[in-house]
Amino acid sequence: MRTIFSIILTSSFVFWVVGCKEPTIDEGILPFTDITAVDANGGNWRTVILPSATTISVPQPTATTSATYQKELSDVKTSVQSATPEQNTAVNYWAAGGVLRWNQIARQLVAKYNIVPGYDAATGQTTPAESANALAGAPFAARVYAILSVAQYDALVVAWRAKYQYNRPSLDKQGVIARVPVLDVPSYPSEDAAVAEASSQALAYLFPSEAAWLKAKATEHKQSRLYAGACVPSDLKAGEDLANAVMARVLVRAKSDRFATADDPTNTWQTALTRASYDQKWKSLELPARSPLLPLAGRVKTWFDSTTIYRALPTAPPATTSADFQKAITEVQDVANSRTRDQWRIANYWANGNNTYGLAGLWNALAEDLIRQVGQNELRAARTYSLLNRVMQDGETAAWATKYTYFVPRPSQINPAIKTAIPIPNTPSYVADQATVSTAAALILAHLFPNEATNLNAQATEAAMAGLYSGTQYRFDNERGTQLGTVIGQQAINGAKADGAN
Repeated sequence: MRTIFSIILTSSFVFWVVGCKEPTIDEGILPFTDITAVDANGGNWRTVILPSATTISVPQPTATTSATYQKELSDVKTSVQSATPEQNTAVNYWAAGGVLRWNQIARQLVAKYNIVPGYDAATGQTTPAESANALAGAPFAARVYAILSVAQYDALVVAWRAKYQYNRPSLDKQGVIARVPVLDVPSYPSEDAAVAEASSQALAYLFPSEAAWLKAKATEHKQSRLYAGACVPSDLKAGEDLANAVMARVLVRAKSDRFATADDPTNTWQTALTRASYDQKWKSLELPARSPLLPLAGRVKTWFDSTTIYRALPTAPPATTSADFQKAITEVQDVANSRTRDQWRIANYWANGNNTYGLAGLWNALAEDLIRQVGQNELRAARTYSLLNRVMQDGETAAWATKYTYFVPRPSQINPAIKTAIPIPNTPSYVADQATVSTAAALILAHLFPNEATNLNAQATEAAMAGLYSGTQYRFDNERGTQLGTVIGQQAINGAKADGAN
């Protein structure tokens, strides 16, 4: 069994291929995952967006004895026997798990659009990011993963309910020898079609320039299950239809979550900066100075209880004139002057700058390895990602709300002699979102994978210290961020205990 740290050698690598439009994640050749349970009661699990799985009606399928179904079955048997090399490649790719593959695709797209707009020295103008797609910085990236995983999860709960309501036999029980391992659950509706349709629509909403490519990937995903011998076309159609119904509700929530104004188009952050009570105010250290990243991301709708989260926001840090602050900034300077090789590594690993899939993406990659280790089925994998990504987006929201309340300067603004290991983030210092998000992520993952709790807590501790090692955060940024993340992580644990899946 691989450990959590082996992710560095597998699914966390993103390779950009010259001449290709999209990057790919190259994991090498992996064995198929042995699924440990089918979760036959999954249709009763609590959904996130939908009131319950019963909200979406899935029509009764035609009988397996009907001429229509028997023709479908015969055609699939033929397609399995005559699959081309290209079709077999698709079969093997998607057999690794649709939930995992679409999460990888999301990470690829975040990395592609995680590019800070440039500056043209000749004209003195900032080069805008691609107009159709927002800069995929930390809050946006966390939102991408959250919306994707919630869409997958709710669609799969609906699919599981219908599977065991109608009990259309799996194709394996009807004489079809599949090319790859197929989960022993009823075939109608297709869980792969539900995941493909929900995932492609969610990501197309978030990355509109990629809509055509995403639609093609969804088609490939669905068709691969026919070539694999996992389902018949009517199974796919039912999965598509239920995903369409789920996505109508998911997109209503996404369009009303207040993220559309997070970049603060009217620059209200400047008024907030003036009113901030902290004794010295943050300023952009970029050349030229720019508006901060997503100043209103702290107002985005939370997934878990907003009252509890906002009550947990930290009070003001020590004033710059205090002995506590002087001790904190001296520590940053001392670390910068004697930074070890391992501190350099930690600072850079958790920095997640341009062309990376972000802090939340790192934790998604870690979760992928754990999901494979224990053999979670599609529904349970989607639940894992849904809990993880909702708590991480809430962590980013809470950290951003704190940043733009106090506008605490970065250490090198107070002491320009501090040499940082990474580019200085264009946001206020307090609190460290690395600490907030990573603490919350580790807590929910440790609840879901208790055997990995020690490793996960070590990862969160390392992430929380990364800002100090890089010279961009004070220790109190990390400590208060950790405290905030603990409250938010407990919210996810409470949700996990009450969703019916344990």
